[in-house]
Amino acid sequence: MKKMKRLAALLLSAALLTGCAAQGAPKATEAPTATAAPTATAVPDTTKTTGMGFYFDTVVTVTLYGAPEGMMDEIWAACTRYEKLLSKTIAGSDVSRINAANGQTITIDPETWDILRRAKEISSLSGGAFSVTIAPLTAMWDFTGGTNRMPADEERIAALPLVDDSAIVLGDDSTVTLPAGMQIDLGGIAKGYIADKVAELVRGRVFGAILSLGGNVYVVGDKPDGSLNSVGVQDPFSYTGTTLGIVYTKNNSVVTSGTYERGFAGPDGTWYHHILDPKTGLPSTSDLVSATFVMDSSMTADALATACIVMGSEQAMTFVREQGWDALFITRDGKTLASDGFVDKYRYTLLADLMK
Repeated sequence: MKKMKRLAALLLSAALLTGCAAQGAPKATEAPTATAAPTATAVPDTTKTTGMGFYFDTVVTVTLYGAPEGMMDEIWAACTRYEKLLSKTIAGSDVSRINAANGQTITIDPETWDILRRAKEISSLSGGAFSVTIAPLTAMWDFTGGTNRMPADEERIAALPLVDDSAIVLGDDSTVTLPAGMQIDLGGIAKGYIADKVAELVRGRVFGAILSLGGNVYVVGDKPDGSLNSVGVQDPFSYTGTTLGIVYTKNNSVVTSGTYERGFAGPDGTWYHHILDPKTGLPSTSDLVSATFVMDSSMTADALATACIVMGSEQAMTFVREQGWDALFITRDGKTLASDGFVDKYRYTLLADLMK
């Protein structure tokens, strides 16, 4: 029942984010719907095609305008390939091979190598607030399976020295060496990378597209009427996928991470969420419950959103201002904080104001 409720919430959230058709079907469906009658003039094709699937433990929805025949199949093929390449739990994936190498150097796909390179950069830039070597700690928790498993203090503390992204050695010819005992989990960056690659796949071949991979939304090109795409920012205090505000944008990614996404209530009522602080192995206790980035790179935005929740509002605001990034944060007490110019640049509007 919990899994059904979680999938229902994911479906509702994705629908609110994209403003597209409902989703939740198996891996490759197409539903063409004509939105513009053909004419004798050179009117762009804006025929709408929607698809939905479940990859990376996430509901994936795709809306295409003016797509060539077979493009939806290309997208699902790409999702399948990346899931097999980057999933920690699929035997033979690059991640599972790295984790099983026991300190030996192995050759991986150049794309996996590039993700690890960027992960190391963001880990260093964020002072370790983002980490892909956090896998030994995440394995001690169960935020979605219903067991509410959490580690004993002794085992959690014993695993902390294994969390160190700087220890990942990336060599020439796509080789990687991970010290024995350490493991990686690309869950905090892989979905963003995949969103980037799918956007790259459709760019220039469609009139427009909206790609949603859970909290990662990438908008490409234009809407049929020429207006900006609207992307919802979820209300972190609602567990039903309620939209708090709207961002208007085109040709970039809107990524939100939040402490509300996955977790469980402990015996004392404490909410244990999935965004762990790499320095403690415990759910982040900062004052941030939601972080949204708008960037060209969904991969970078994915990792930064997680890092900023761990940092907390004061450090995160300094961080994004120094780098010139566009970000929106929501604190535990309900305050909204935005980087300079964010509200005007993306016409950020509260849904409640739109409903008046």
